[in-house]
Amino acid sequence: MNNSWLIHAPEGYGKWQVLQQAAAALLCESPGDPGAAAGRPLLPGAIGRRHACGTCASCALVRAGTHPDLFIAVPQAQAGALGLVAADDAAGAERTETKGASQDIRIDQIRSLADWATSTSHRAVAKVALVYPADALNPAAANALLKTLEEPPPGVHFLLGAHRLDAVLPTIRSRCQQFALPRPDGDAARARVGAAADVDALLAWCQGAVHRADPGAGLNWAQALLDAAAAAPILRSAALPPPPDLATGMAALIKVASDLQRAQHRSAALYLPRQQAALDRIASRIPATRLADFGRRLLRRRRLAAFPLNQPLAADALLLEFSQLFAAS
Repeated sequence: MNNSWLIHAPEGYGKWQVLQQAAAALLCESPGDPGAAAGRPLLPGAIGRRHACGTCASCALVRAGTHPDLFIAVPQAQAGALGLVAADDAAGAERTETKGASQDIRIDQIRSLADWATSTSHRAVAKVALVYPADALNPAAANALLKTLEEPPPGVHFLLGAHRLDAVLPTIRSRCQQFALPRPDGDAARARVGAAADVDALLAWCQGAVHRADPGAGLNWAQALLDAAAAAPILRSAALPPPPDLATGMAALIKVASDLQRAQHRSAALYLPRQQAALDRIASRIPATRLADFGRRLLRRRRLAAFPLNQPLAADALLLEFSQLFAAS
């Protein structure tokens, strides 16, 4: 039986939570009927037929992050956001001192995983290796993991999560059972975002990625930007509200540009449906080729938004570029 699973979905769909639930269920010593776990995401096959009781010794160890039969490999830079002290402090892994926080899953982590996978189970229920996100494996780490997946030790479950399936090594994909995690439905999304002022607007803005740290990041700024653009016959960058930060502003402008292009093609807005009328008016004032070039430039520069540039100056340049969309030809 293939005990390797690759769960994939866009970032923010809740893969990390699903993987944690699946790992806890596989390690639980008194697993229950999944039907009794109200609201639990539907999972396929062996990782969906049971849920953790939450009270046994294994469940307590999982909660504490000290279960010896659970190994977690994540990028060191993401460990805090995922609720882990550090990527190398994941349950079952030995601490490895590093300089700086890596955005990749490194080969030394996968080597430790391979050593752990061949060791004897402590609690004789199962062993679970959780790798997240699999598209963050650097090339050396991906090849090392492939060797383990080619000849997996008996009794070890490999649970991988990926934001982008095409970014995972094809040979790793071929050795895993794949499952596309569905987009959170309306009820689940509303339960996640809580008492947001406009839940429908937020869900459209994040496209269901409600498990992001801030699914509404940039929404208010984008709305204010459109209000200013719709109200001013001649748009000047000095009159535009500054973005919360460069990365948020860049991501928000990509969504705005996408909706403006949709408006030019008489299609419904994807991210800002409540601003459809404003988008239609604004889009009619911008040459289509100029808007398309602007969108392409934003996509090329998106990765640079997180670099330690002069943030205020870069934000001003972003607003100037947006205002120039409306300049006379």
